[in-house]
Parts: sequence; structure tokens; C-alpha cells
Amino acid sequence: MRQEGLLNHRGRARSPREPRPVPVLEATGIHQVLAWDITLLPGPAKGQFFYLYMVLDVWSRRILGVEVHERECSELASAFFDRVCRDEGISKETAAVVHSDNGAPMRSFTLAAKMAELGVSLSFSRPRVSNDNAYAESWFRTM
Repeated sequence: MRQEGLLNHRGRARSPREPRPVPVLEATGIHQVLAWDITLLPGPAKGQFFYLYMVLDVWSRRILGVEVHERECSELASAFFDRVCRDEGISKETAAVVHSDNGAPMRSFTLAAKMAELGVSLSFSRPRVSNDNAYAESWFRTM
């Protein structure tokens, strides 16, 4: 079988990909690199949850915005960032980078369009690597 090349896997599995490089972002001042994430908060009844949207500045470790919603969606994320950028004075001139994981609202076209409008670049974690967004994740653990 080896001589005939019949020992290959015939399933739908893809061949291994090259690993993505570790995202490296450096902040030398306020509003240069922001980290954001969404986490679940337990509600008053068993099985009921709320979604906490949070963005923080990596350089100063200051929380720039927090909101709690009943659902997780790209429209709420877009409106959240619109408010945060307006309140903090983040614009095209500041050239901020927002780092997040690969959640659905983070990867949505709605949020990408809003970030392009605000002049903010997007950066994403590697798939299935939770410590790429360590600032946001550690804040959730502390909370």
C-alpha cells in the first residue's frame, strides 16, 4: 500500500496550516492599543446570563467603557465603540489599534465598517489561543 500511495487519509481533514505569528502590539502612550472583549455575567435566575462589553487601554490599564446587554451582537458592539471613541476623543489622528479575540461580534462586518469610519485598526488573537488577549481576560478574572 505504501508503494502505491494508498496510506493517505481520505477524510475531509485539511492539511496542517502554518501557525499564525503571535500578535505583538506596543503601546508607548494612552489610546494607542486598546483591548476589548465580551464575557458572560450570571443573571438572577439559573440559566440566565447577561453580556458584559468592556474595552480598556493597554498602556494605562484604564477601563474606557463598560456596558451590559441581554444579547451579544455586532450592532451593539458597533454602537458601544462609537460611544467609547466619542467619549475618549479617539479619532483618525490618534491611530489606535483595538485587539480582541475571534468572537462573532469582533469579526463582524458591521464593527469593521464602524472601526474604519473611526480610523481605528483591528488586531485579532490567534484561533484557540486565549492568552493573546490577556489584558481583557485577566480583568474579567479580577472582576
